[in-house]
Amino acid sequence: MEQYAKSRRVAVIDSCGMTTLGLQHLFSALEGGIYKLRFFSSGQVWFSQCGHQSYDIVIYSVAGGRYSRQQSGHFLSRLAAALPETKRVLLAENERQASFIQPLLPVALHAVLCQSSSMEQLGAQIHSVMKQEHRQTLVQGTNAHGLSPTERRILHYMGRGYSTPEITAQMGRNIKTIRAHKFNVMSKLGVKSDAWLICAADVLDYLPLPLTNGA
Repeated sequence: MEQYAKSRRVAVIDSCGMTTLGLQHLFSALEGGIYKLRFFSSGQVWFSQCGHQSYDIVIYSVAGGRYSRQQSGHFLSRLAAALPETKRVLLAENERQASFIQPLLPVALHAVLCQSSSMEQLGAQIHSVMKQEHRQTLVQGTNAHGLSPTERRILHYMGRGYSTPEITAQMGRNIKTIRAHKFNVMSKLGVKSDAWLICAADVLDYLPLPLTNGA
């Protein structure tokens, strides 16, 4: 119990009201209220209000829809640069989303939590993160996607609502080539639907668009 005697400052970046309510309930039940919790509707709001204040842990939720996914890489990389000692935690809807998004992020994380986990599991994970004070145990992105410039451009256009024929026109390729590239991206990411490709496009929004159409 001695290691939890000091209050812990926790910031939660969350655009979804239901997630906020759940986390409030979770933290109020942990260790007699040693956590001081503050919520922010977006990463931009967090940086504008207290981006250089000291927090023990910042939890970024990607459970609130496409905007939260699109901003995840931008926010977490900026957080790592500004406050490298602050623990970075991703909150996903479930294990499938967590395992898909985490390797696509530009920085390592201290933990990945899932809304689908039980309250007991989430509480144990949070305590485990806090114990990492003197030994950083990071969940490192593997960069396993290995996407080519052409594949990234296709994801970029998909994320902005372009159809396959429209992507074909934008990139000056024939439709069979574009479909083949989409199949390759699905194979690399381990998915089988356009919905997951759009999810990947959202998370990879932090990457600059390649200037060429080379493979």
